[in-house]
Amino acid sequence: MPVSSLPARAGALAHWLLIGLFAVFAAASLTRARLTGDGLEYLLMSQALVAHGSPEVRESDLAALAALPAKARERARLDPGRWQEAMTRVRRDGALELGFARGADGEVYAIHFWVYSLLAAPLYALAALLQVNPFLALASLNLVFVAATAACLRAWFPQAGAAPPLLLLVMGPLFYGFWPGPEVMSGCCVLLAVLAALRRDLALAVFLAGLGATQNPPIAGLIPAAGAYWLLYRLFPGTILLPATARPRGAKAALVCAGIALAALPWAYNQRVFGTPSIIGKYFTDRALVTPERMFSFLFDLNQGLFVGFPALLAIGAVVLASVPAQRRAAWSAHFLIAFLLTLGMAAPALSATNWNSGAVFVSRYAYWGAMPMLAVGIAGLAAAPRARRAALALALLLQLLAAWQVWQGGAPTYLAHSRLAQWVLDHAPRFYNPDPEIFLKRSARRELLPTHDLVGLHQGPQGPTKLLRYWTNAESAGLCGPGTQLAAEHVVTLASGWRYYNGKLRCVPGRAPGVGWTIGARQGRSAILGAGWSQVEDSGVWTDGRRAVLVLPLPEGRQARALSLEGGYVDAVHETELAVNGVDLGPVRLGRGAVALPPAARAGHTLTVELRHPHPALPAGAPAGSRALGFFLRGVYVELSP
Repeated sequence: MPVSSLPARAGALAHWLLIGLFAVFAAASLTRARLTGDGLEYLLMSQALVAHGSPEVRESDLAALAALPAKARERARLDPGRWQEAMTRVRRDGALELGFARGADGEVYAIHFWVYSLLAAPLYALAALLQVNPFLALASLNLVFVAATAACLRAWFPQAGAAPPLLLLVMGPLFYGFWPGPEVMSGCCVLLAVLAALRRDLALAVFLAGLGATQNPPIAGLIPAAGAYWLLYRLFPGTILLPATARPRGAKAALVCAGIALAALPWAYNQRVFGTPSIIGKYFTDRALVTPERMFSFLFDLNQGLFVGFPALLAIGAVVLASVPAQRRAAWSAHFLIAFLLTLGMAAPALSATNWNSGAVFVSRYAYWGAMPMLAVGIAGLAAAPRARRAALALALLLQLLAAWQVWQGGAPTYLAHSRLAQWVLDHAPRFYNPDPEIFLKRSARRELLPTHDLVGLHQGPQGPTKLLRYWTNAESAGLCGPGTQLAAEHVVTLASGWRYYNGKLRCVPGRAPGVGWTIGARQGRSAILGAGWSQVEDSGVWTDGRRAVLVLPLPEGRQARALSLEGGYVDAVHETELAVNGVDLGPVRLGRGAVALPPAARAGHTLTVELRHPHPALPAGAPAGSRALGFFLRGVYVELSP
């Protein structure tokens, strides 16, 4: 056999091995596919788009899914009775249930956007024609995106062989290929968009960013990033890594316009249908959650963090930087840094999500597509470093195998169980892992739950409890401490959100109650603590009415206040309160987000006189003159006391 033919034969063998591997992956994804997460929304929208060309969910669409064979419904975990009742409440009462809401026209719509469902619609129609389970259309669409992305990688980096498609497969689709949602679509769009920017095909980068942003709006940040890449290449030509991709000017303009239009389309649609730019942003995000703690969780959480789930990213980066020529190392380092900044930029708005733990498969959904800029630079680097490619690929695959093993627990969904690494740290060094409260509460309970402030999370180690989580106003101890005693621990940390971790050996010590609290609601009647400026008490609380409201809080004899918490929420147009306690101005404060520490001057006396000021209270839309001017809805008050 001529020596010159060996590379060609090896390349052909790698090509067929990749096809075989993808076939196995596709079969596994379709076998594992279930209708979980937001899958019902996307499936019903595909049904609606096929049936009547509209994302509006009609009774006929519900009937079409209810008419599926029993085995198909069982595998999809469809409960027609449950969601038909929920849809009735949505249409009749305006309730927001199972991811559906009533539109301005009185009809029912999914709260997620419909582009993913539109792309799945042909596959849905084909599944219906072949009489196979239609929800497999969503997993099939994921496979189409993976195959198309792998084909692009092979075409863009032919010299890199099998490495780019293999890395694509193990860095996300292996976990999310079966998931009935747009995570794989988003990950592929981000990966190809950044690679297009590196190839100086900035128009394609804008289009792909816009397509990804239809389902995950933070990806739209890659559109201005494409402009920043253009400026970088103009000002610093030494940062150019790859040859430019030629494209006609008209095609460039069309791609840019299409990308921007796609990114803007969900906002315009939400405004027209729901009367708000983003119904998900309105009801399922909280800007107060965008904290350094959340960003640390995004990157390093032991259960679902980006670098814990994708350790190969760091390994690939290290190998690439060690292998490229020394004179080009600075340029590659700059691009890895830029990619990391793009990751942080896309992560920042995602941190506001109120379902931080839900649906995480080995790694957070947001971390999956957020990691793709770094993978893009790594793939380009491996194409430029042929001598290190095999070693880097082997190391990356080994690390990803270990990462998958440490998360996989068997029966329970990975987002309802602690990983092996997290479990070990919680057992032996609990003070070093204080995750986002939602992560700890759900994974410790091993079930879905709403992380309300009355919950207590407890971790049992081999020798007994090692960690307890409760909100700072909650005195419950999961049954560990009896009357007249208080919980104590070797190490206590209070998060910015007001949740408090007790770490190490937990014990009960004699002591008085750590605080005093009041619950506001119709069942309790009008509390004596309510002074001027409050409206009528409602079932679960009371609104401030006007620019100023006062609370008068009596304190137990001989005790001083250390901190104050006012639990509740704001009307849409109001975001903070000018707070004063015993005449001491504490400045603007966003209430309902944990404890407000009281300075010594505000602690004097047997009572706390609390003044809430809202210079610009909100009148409900269409309200007649003389209506209530709303600011903060108070549900409860808690005062932390000195020992």
